[in-house]
Amino acid sequence: MIKFLKLFFLGLLLLIIGLFITYKFLSSITKHSIDKTVEITAPTSPKSAPERYAFGYQPGLAYTESRAPCRAQYPAKKAMWGDLHIHTALSADAYPDGTRTYPADVYRFAKGEEIDIPTPAGEPQRRLRLDRPLDFASVTDHAETFGEGYICRTKGAYPGYESKSCQKFRKGGESGVSELMRMNSEVVPKRKTNVCSEDGADCAEAELLVWQQTIDAAEQAYDRSADCTFTSFIGYEYTRAPGAQHMHRNTIFRNADVPERPLHHVSHPLTHQLLAGYEKECRTGLENCDVISIPHNSNISGGNAFNPRDIDGFSMETQMAYRAHRNAYDRLAEIVQHKGASECINGAADILGDIDELCDVEALRQFGKVEKAADTTTKLPKLFKSKSPDCTDEHLDPKDNLYKGFCLSSRDFARGALLEGMAVEAGGAANPFEFGFIGSTDTHISTSGQVDEDQWAGHIAYEADLEGRLGSASLGRHNRLVSNPGGLAGVYAVENSRDAIFQSMKRREAFATSGPRIEPRFFAGQFDDNICQQENWLELAYSQGTPMGSKLPAQDHPFKLLLQATSDPMSRPLEKLQLVKGWLSPEGHKHTKVLDLASGRGNSYCGIYEDLDYDPALPTYYYLRAVEPERSRWSAAQCAAVDEATRPQGCANDQPEMIREIAWSSPIWFTPGLTEVLPAEGEGHDGHK
Repeated sequence: MIKFLKLFFLGLLLLIIGLFITYKFLSSITKHSIDKTVEITAPTSPKSAPERYAFGYQPGLAYTESRAPCRAQYPAKKAMWGDLHIHTALSADAYPDGTRTYPADVYRFAKGEEIDIPTPAGEPQRRLRLDRPLDFASVTDHAETFGEGYICRTKGAYPGYESKSCQKFRKGGESGVSELMRMNSEVVPKRKTNVCSEDGADCAEAELLVWQQTIDAAEQAYDRSADCTFTSFIGYEYTRAPGAQHMHRNTIFRNADVPERPLHHVSHPLTHQLLAGYEKECRTGLENCDVISIPHNSNISGGNAFNPRDIDGFSMETQMAYRAHRNAYDRLAEIVQHKGASECINGAADILGDIDELCDVEALRQFGKVEKAADTTTKLPKLFKSKSPDCTDEHLDPKDNLYKGFCLSSRDFARGALLEGMAVEAGGAANPFEFGFIGSTDTHISTSGQVDEDQWAGHIAYEADLEGRLGSASLGRHNRLVSNPGGLAGVYAVENSRDAIFQSMKRREAFATSGPRIEPRFFAGQFDDNICQQENWLELAYSQGTPMGSKLPAQDHPFKLLLQATSDPMSRPLEKLQLVKGWLSPEGHKHTKVLDLASGRGNSYCGIYEDLDYDPALPTYYYLRAVEPERSRWSAAQCAAVDEATRPQGCANDQPEMIREIAWSSPIWFTPGLTEVLPAEGEGHDGHK
């Protein structure tokens, strides 16, 4: 009997080992190899010519739609506040969780009205209102499941409503979300035939209905009168996430001249296809159409959001064209939102520089931090934990050019991606990672711009009460405790209209904040040392220099950086201004450093800095950071507001109790060998030196 038991357990052990080896093998197989024979050509539209929005040019406002000019004009630009990452019940990862608000509700909320938000079962209905309206917003629902979501929500519209997939979707919960959203985790996604019909025609038809609903809501919310009280942009989210590694990006159109249907991960599975599609179907295909693409959550992309090798194996012409497309369309990147900050990371082996304590504020990933690695590419769960290794060649799959294993790269963060982009450009291609900064919320309950730490009500339905917000977390949707209120998009524009704001976003005269409405200003030029004491300092800054977002030739003569920031009157005084510098050494090594330029407590800072270490032979960028004093994180502040006897158990947690609120300007680049190109005929020049 004992011998039999020994043999039984030995056999069971061998079976388990065999199953594990089989699992590891099956889960490592690339399901879809990229067809690397497909060619794309470089962008040809005049709207894609970077000289139109580089070098600090300040073109006059050009309207592309019929509207009244705004009564309020700001020649020296005014900070406009917005949110460009907002989800409603039209998103297949929001409706199953209980979200029942739609695009029209988003815009009402952004304008200062109350809306209902989901609450846990049995709790009374809850309503929210912003403390201050936004100036602009865009609903960015997941476009891939527009059709499926409509069919599953709308009884009697299509036969797929009765399918098992739709029944699971309506039942809700994580299984309801994954039923439709899972396809975005495939390299080449396929629609569910039980929902869409065998040929997918039902989903294609329903998709048009939802796209039109999205367009109509933005059109109705837009103030075309001379009052210019609010601007709404037509948009959506492109949701590419093979292996749960986020390569998501938000699509923002300039006006209502938009393609017939959205370009998404199903119709354009690969990034180069998407960007070439923007060129063909928008900038070239429609007279007044223009669009920008905003990557986000690069912090959980596993080395792939800003992957310089994602075009490996294609012809050299296609590789060069792809990098030009990224330069022409990825004008901004979202560096802070509720799934963490994506500015920088400490411990990257390929970047030389000191530890920056602010890189750890609202960080979801750190080198060496043990994490559960999300994987939805198969029905088999991951059986291991990631130690966040640096992405290397062993992680790159040459079949699909994706890094695997949920590795971590300095390129997953804006600072490292900017350096990588300069390195690519130094090799003779267009800089593919040359973007400005914005923040947004990524709310999935339609609460655009709701970023207050003390009053934050979560951004996903299961975070609607404090206990839910404090729940256990993992990378992916279930962020809970490690989630945060997110940030805001700031833009300097001459008026609050689509054309004015879009022109500034395309020129990268934009900035990000982690929530407070801090206003950072950043210029490079020939400034007098006393410019900050002049009443017309801002007009002088524009006439004698170039603003954030500018790309300039290397400077053979000394120049100065003008840094200015104003605090949010409803938040805290500023504590310091910091200058962040990144550069490549003659050997191609990447470097960064952070300089404290002003400190103390104040509502406004202004200063001049001349970098005596600047070398015109080295590619270099700079950006400004304005920092508030420490304050309680939402998790600590909201727990402290609850009587100790009734506090949720989750209040005892290992999250930092204190954080800092931050504003980031977009960078200014100095590029060796760059030749300044005159602006297109009819466009103005700011006269910078």
